[in-house]
Amino acid sequence: MNVKEKKLNTFTLSGLIIGPILGSGVILLPPLLYNIIGNFSLLIWLSILILGFSFALIFGKLAILFPGDGGVSLATKSAMGEKYQILTSFYLICAVFFGPVAVLLIAATFIQEYFPDTSIVILGFFIYLITYTLMLVKIDFLGKLMLIVTSTITLIFLICSVNILLHVDSFIFELPNIEIKELGHSFLIVFWAIVGWEVIGNYSNEVKNTKTLTTAVIVSAIIVSLVYFLIALAICFGDFSNKNSESFKLVWLIEPIFHSYSQNILSFVSVILCIGTLLLFIGGVARLISSLKFTQYTSKHLKNGTPIGSLNFLSSIYMITLGLVYFSFLSLDDLVAFADGFFIANAIIGLITAILLFESGFLRYSAYLLTVLFLGILLFSNLFILLIIAGLFVFTYLKR
Repeated sequence: MNVKEKKLNTFTLSGLIIGPILGSGVILLPPLLYNIIGNFSLLIWLSILILGFSFALIFGKLAILFPGDGGVSLATKSAMGEKYQILTSFYLICAVFFGPVAVLLIAATFIQEYFPDTSIVILGFFIYLITYTLMLVKIDFLGKLMLIVTSTITLIFLICSVNILLHVDSFIFELPNIEIKELGHSFLIVFWAIVGWEVIGNYSNEVKNTKTLTTAVIVSAIIVSLVYFLIALAICFGDFSNKNSESFKLVWLIEPIFHSYSQNILSFVSVILCIGTLLLFIGGVARLISSLKFTQYTSKHLKNGTPIGSLNFLSSIYMITLGLVYFSFLSLDDLVAFADGFFIANAIIGLITAILLFESGFLRYSAYLLTVLFLGILLFSNLFILLIIAGLFVFTYLKR
């Protein structure tokens, strides 16, 4: 693709980033984390969002240094060799075998009340059909569409959170006692909130110039952090009538403004955010698979640049995975655990790549810190996935 064909500008790229990065995480994680560790969740959010901002900047810079459909794997190839490029690509591809199906099921649960006689797997299948259709349109149109949707949803959450905080009588902050195991589990759960930045580089061929990518990453990271933190503040300090008697529900956050329409709005917003996440991840990894040229078919593109071969390959995997869920061989928890483990492993290799490529400075030191922290978080992952991750690494290390 030549420069004249690159369509995404700062605003449309931000639109393509913000909604997907918020994705299902902004719906599920703030109430889930609060229900597990109470007000301590605020400190977890503060920590993970600071780390997430650095994480975004690191992967944004790698994408600028090594643009292309291969994304950050191109930087890994330069710093560590082709076999580690294949390893990190495989980690990301494996994560996207499981993660998008989990997102489909999460989206389906939000609309199942409107289709009570239909299983969430079938609903997830129809949501994927919508997603697949959207991925066939031109990337610049998709960016504009997501910009409008993302802006609307972001404003809803920001306004509702600020409205709750403005009506707080007193900001009393008491920390509960928690165990190390709970703390580690909480960080593993909340890692889902910063997943996504590692695939931004796969869209670097779609932007007008490197400044566009840099600005979009910074703007998106600020907005995503602001939305998450304001929601966390509203949940911790807000005066909700049922807060002490039952598990927190995110719909409480928007009820003061939207009243009886709140549940319908939250369901609609949830599905849109989940579709946005799917567009970012599946589109990014489809471009990665296409760039690796595994087969002639997976490298095939439509005239508008859509990597149709690799997209169809991923789609076939999702149909199989949905079938395994339908017949109870896999659960939503399994999918999330598997995806998280592979996402973290891929992120760690990306961070090591940054350490090797960056000169002394804030981003290099941040990469060191994040590598250590992510390794710690990875230890709380599913044991089976840990063994696979370790086995693949050892095999790659020993391979000549």
